[in-house]
Order: sequence, then C-alpha cells, then structure tokens
Amino acid sequence: MNILIACYSRTGFTEKLADQIAQNLTSRGHVVKREVLDVVTKKNCWNLLFRQIHQYPLVGLSLVSSSFYKWWANIYHQPEEEIQPPVFPDVSGFDHICIGGPKWAYTSYPVARYLKQIKGFHHKPVSAFATFGGPPLKVFELGFIFTPMKRHIEKAGGTLVSKMGLSSNYHELHLIWIFRLFSRIALRRPLQSFTVDSDYGKLKLKSFCDQIEQKIPPQGPQKNW
Repeated sequence: MNILIACYSRTGFTEKLADQIAQNLTSRGHVVKREVLDVVTKKNCWNLLFRQIHQYPLVGLSLVSSSFYKWWANIYHQPEEEIQPPVFPDVSGFDHICIGGPKWAYTSYPVARYLKQIKGFHHKPVSAFATFGGPPLKVFELGFIFTPMKRHIEKAGGTLVSKMGLSSNYHELHLIWIFRLFSRIALRRPLQSFTVDSDYGKLKLKSFCDQIEQKIPPQGPQKNW
C-alpha cells in the first residue's frame, strides 16, 4: 500500500511521532513516503500567539459550554501560514494520507494552508495526528485540534478515519509546568506517561496504524514513485 505522511513540526516533537508512524507502517510491509512541510518564513512564538490570542476567551467559553464548543469549533477563523511548495502537490496516487502537526490552540497554521492548497484528496481516507503540551484531554487538547482538522479535511474532499494525539511534554512559551501540575493533580499521572515513548503512546500508535490498515482499499497495481 502506498501511504503518504505529511507533517509540519516546529520543534521536532511532531516529527518524532511521524517517524514512529512511518517505521510502524513500513514494518507492516507498506510503502511510506514522507512530506516534510516547512514555512517560507519562520516566525517567533510571540508572533504566532498574537495572531490568535483574541480568540482565547472563546476557548475558555468552549470548555464550560458544550453547545458553544460544537458551534465555535466549526466556524472559527483559522489562521494560515505560507508554506514551501510540497514535493507531492497532488496526493491522488496514494492509498492513504496521514497528516500531522502541533496544536496551536487549534490547527497549526502551516497544516491549515497545506490542507487548503493540496490536490487529490477526493474520496481519500485520511488520518490525523498531533502533539500538544498537556495530557490528551477530550476537549481542550483532542477536540480543539481534531474537530477543525476534520472540517478542513472534509472540505478538501477527504474522509477522516483515524486520529491520534500525544503530549510533547513541552511548551514553547514555558507554560509546561501548568500542564505537568494539572496532570499530577487531576489525572494522577505524570505528563511523561502520555508521550510517544510511554506505554500509553505505544498503544495509541499501534491502534492508529491498525485503523489505517483497516481503511486502506485492496492493493492495486504498483506505482513507480
């Protein structure tokens, strides 16, 4: 099976997860190609924060109102970032597409631009993966990244069939201590227990790759890539 893994990683944590996915799928006999997404101009973390900080009060409201969250997650304005030309601008020749990136409140700006400009998503099974600072909370981490990604993928013509989110145990604005404290107090587990190297992460990785295999159509003629 021909699988494309397209990934943007600002600090290397999402790239590490993409590497693990690629190794797992390759070990199962699949042909895996990589698309390393990169921005035209790398901006500092404060510039990225200020582009979306006005929406943060609505993030808080989403946490206390499920009805508002469902509405807001599907209509909020998604910032984008100009990216370098992809190696595979048309993904129609692949059987399955995996797309990953870090969580920047919602979808990271380069991934949003990639989903907007890439061709060949129609009728394709797509899987999404992400890393974020905190533990995999249902709404604040998993919901805020995968709900909009699902919307972007479907708008491009694809179908989201599996998703995986793991903690990077890192925050570029040095706020990771908040997430570590919350994980200890609320979940009674260290934040490291939700990373790619943890038992939790390894189980999630296996399940993610299992779902990818279940959604890939029977293999047709081999293509020369």
